[in-house]
Amino acid sequence: MIITFYKNNSVYLTWILGPAFEHNSQDVMFGGTETVASAIEWAMAELIRSPDDLKRVQKELEDVVGLTRRVDESDLDKLTYFRCCIKESLRLHPPIPLLLHETAKEAVVGGYRIPKQARVMINAFAIGRDPNSWSDPDSFKPGRFLNEGVPDFKGGNFEFIPFGSGRRSCPGMQLGIYALEMCVANLLHCFTWGLPDGMKPSELSMDDIFGLTAPRASRLIAVPTPRLLCPLY
Repeated sequence: MIITFYKNNSVYLTWILGPAFEHNSQDVMFGGTETVASAIEWAMAELIRSPDDLKRVQKELEDVVGLTRRVDESDLDKLTYFRCCIKESLRLHPPIPLLLHETAKEAVVGGYRIPKQARVMINAFAIGRDPNSWSDPDSFKPGRFLNEGVPDFKGGNFEFIPFGSGRRSCPGMQLGIYALEMCVANLLHCFTWGLPDGMKPSELSMDDIFGLTAPRASRLIAVPTPRLLCPLY
């Protein structure tokens, strides 16, 4: 791969990058496609299933952004409760429920000897629902993240590791979070959402398919109604 930078119509820097960089960049760009799509669907499903939280998020979007434009990246830091909803969805539905690692050296964990180069699976799904770390762990309660000292997902708190932790955490975390937040924020801001055929929010299935990823067992089908006072396209 050759990357050339131009300034004032003149070449001022050329990088020649090897196959390793190209492969890693493709992993970051394309490897997270399914996980981000699944995370978007789960976040929308949880909010549609929780009408009070949905109304609160849409009121926050209306107050911060207004109804005359779509959400911009600069708005995200002001959307406190919206980000709580994203965190709560990631807690309940981590993009990759089992994190695969290999030990670099022999270690003893909880009295068990783990040999060098052993394959280790970390259950991020169970960690996010551990009743010793979370109150009412199986319920969607975004307000918990408004409390002081609540774990964050950036890897410093082992109670909440949807992207892993340390040097082997997900290299595409920032890109994935940006895509997730921008997509869900605009979907919630641009439309009001309902369920088809008179279905009640409480009737929405939240079953998943457990594997390398954990998408919904059935696709989310929702009915959008435009809510902005400006053209959407």
